[in-house]
Amino acid sequence: MTYSARRFLVRDRTSSSHAKVEATVGSFEDLEGYRRYLRGSYVFRNSLYGTMTGLRWPEQFALWADPDGLRELMRNDMEDLAMDPPPLPIAPQMPPMSSDLESLLGTLYVVEGSSLGARILFRRAQKLGLSDTFGARHLSAQADSVERWRRVLELLESAPELDLDRLVAASETTFVAVERAFEGINHA
Repeated sequence: MTYSARRFLVRDRTSSSHAKVEATVGSFEDLEGYRRYLRGSYVFRNSLYGTMTGLRWPEQFALWADPDGLRELMRNDMEDLAMDPPPLPIAPQMPPMSSDLESLLGTLYVVEGSSLGARILFRRAQKLGLSDTFGARHLSAQADSVERWRRVLELLESAPELDLDRLVAASETTFVAVERAFEGINHA
């Protein structure tokens, strides 16, 4: 197998989970739908960053050693929209992360892959009157972070050996955490 095939293998092996998350997250066509999206994203990011606390990041992952400020941007977006941050679940949505190459790449494959979708969602948010300075800061920041996605792909492609089963399992775990975060806000 060539290294370039890894990206597509991971995509194919996680396609069912990805489709399930897209169905759970849904889309937004109005401000109420956007508020729901923002609440679910906030719950997921808090769970994710909680698992990253104290994690030993290998040198090639230095870009992620200090989680980005998306939570703060989300809080600012909620404030713009006169929203209170949603209550966070007592039990984390995401199990503790390992700092092995496969676990990190699998998790980041999902997290940074969302930057591609954020570009579409940011355009949709702009149609609702939101912007990079009001209500959709976090989407703008994600949409601008495509370089981080490229770095994940570089690491995925350049690793000499990978346990793809472990990498896919980490991706699947991350997709499940996203799904749980959105299901939680749907039932709140």
